[in-house]
Amino acid sequence: MSMAATSPGSSILSSAIANQYELLRGAALGEALPVSARSGLMLVLRRGVWSWVKTLVAATYPQQDQTHSSPAATSPHSGHATIVHILATIVMSIHNRRPS
Repeated sequence: MSMAATSPGSSILSSAIANQYELLRGAALGEALPVSARSGLMLVLRRGVWSWVKTLVAATYPQQDQTHSSPAATSPHSGHATIVHILATIVMSIHNRRPS
């Protein structure tokens, strides 16, 4: 499991990314999209949500890949737990979007 997945800031990161996702979702539903979120929308449309989240995680933890020296830590699965946690946060927040 990556350092990012076990850090105390992981849930804060998940919430921040979920909020950014909600901005993109709102734009898809016709709401105004802030200029700062437009590059994120382009990434989602071109590469998908998985790549969008991976990019945000990599921007948040830029030295993560450089600090690990073992081959297992730099495998393609490195950091996937963090991304899965973030995507789960987005999915689990659906109850907040449903009308009461």
